[in-house]
Amino acid sequence: MKKIFIVSFLILLFITTNPAFAGGKQNLGQAGMTFLSIGGSARAAGMADILDFAKNDLGSVFYNPAGLGSVENRAFYFNYTQWLADMSVAHMAFSWNFENIGVFALSAQIMNYGDFNGTAIAQNTQGYTNIDVGTVSGMVLGLGYGVQMTEQFYIGGNVKWISQNLGQNDTYIGGEVESSGKVNNISDIAFDFGTMYDTDIRSIMLTMSIRNYSSQQLYENEEFTIPQTFKIGIAADLIELFSNPNKDHKVFLALEGVDARDRIQYINVGLEYTLIQMVVLRAGWASNRSQDDMSPFTAGAGFILDSSSFLGKIDFSYSSFDSALGSTLRFSISGAF
Repeated sequence: MKKIFIVSFLILLFITTNPAFAGGKQNLGQAGMTFLSIGGSARAAGMADILDFAKNDLGSVFYNPAGLGSVENRAFYFNYTQWLADMSVAHMAFSWNFENIGVFALSAQIMNYGDFNGTAIAQNTQGYTNIDVGTVSGMVLGLGYGVQMTEQFYIGGNVKWISQNLGQNDTYIGGEVESSGKVNNISDIAFDFGTMYDTDIRSIMLTMSIRNYSSQQLYENEEFTIPQTFKIGIAADLIELFSNPNKDHKVFLALEGVDARDRIQYINVGLEYTLIQMVVLRAGWASNRSQDDMSPFTAGAGFILDSSSFLGKIDFSYSSFDSALGSTLRFSISGAF
């Protein structure tokens, strides 16, 4: 019965990511607040942004909240992303595991768009004057919950308050710069939901998640939605899949189908090799990266410190854009105690 379920799941994965089954149409909508699409985990970024299968990783709150149900004790998490130009993103979370109740997590995402210089016409030798455009930023605050329903099934959700501030409007009137008093900001409430199923067959895991589910928003007479994303995936330890489990060597292969509001359907493939539960090497391939002038290949590494009272992890990742945009780096640190 489980094997039939896995085969059915793989068929669903193929259908979801194949535009031919959608009448040949490409699902290219528009989305606002696109900073929500920037991944919040160096571990995930090293595997083409795959993390829906992860157990005991608080970073799952930014991918598949079902993973929260496997986070032990109390845990903290921080990820820093050096994005394009002088932009950067920080993700952070803290969780508590309440026995027989589940795991609760508080999370935050802060988007720094860098410095913006504004100018206005002025009657001076330069012909302009510098003006303050105000703060340009994005922020997300979330409350997540995950629980292990059975020995094999996890479920979780996340409610998020999202805010984006794009500065203020200034006008040039009679040689003077005056503020219009209009601040360009907008906020929204969004939800994430996910499941994770351990089939108990050769370490095979099946996942499903929906992120950034929200109603339409109105901004300057134009309606838009945030970048809603639906994912289904399958992952397994290749060593255990074809032979006996090996505690000193694990090679996880993950395959994920993605249906995003502002992207054509695409596939992510990630590989994670763990040596003696201490050193981790990662690689990934994403079929849609050319849409954003990115290399389809990603890479990353990590280190694990596991003692009787503390589990710590440090991760790095590298993703490359074209020559004009450069590359992005991520750094994550987490711990459970």
